[in-house]
Amino acid sequence: MRKFPLNKAFTLIEPGPVVLVTTHDGEKSKIMTISWTMVVDLTPRFAITTGPWNYSYAALGKTGECVIAIPAVDLLDTAVGIWTG
Repeated sequence: MRKFPLNKAFTLIEPGPVVLVTTHDGEKSKIMTISWTMVVDLTPRFAITTGPWNYSYAALGKTGECVIAIPAVDLLDTAVGIWTG
């Protein structure tokens, strides 16, 4: 992994690659694949799709924190195969 300036992170997100979102609620970590993201503004603020039907939503609501990772092309099959329950 290489470091990237946070204020330039939106340039990697548009036009919307598959991303992995990792959350942790203090007890359990979870990772989910998301195929829809949106840059909200030029600060490091993104919109993602999730909802109350999955664990990551609850963890994100509890902590307000997550990690958004953009997998390399060679990880596409692995990223798509991640269970999001």
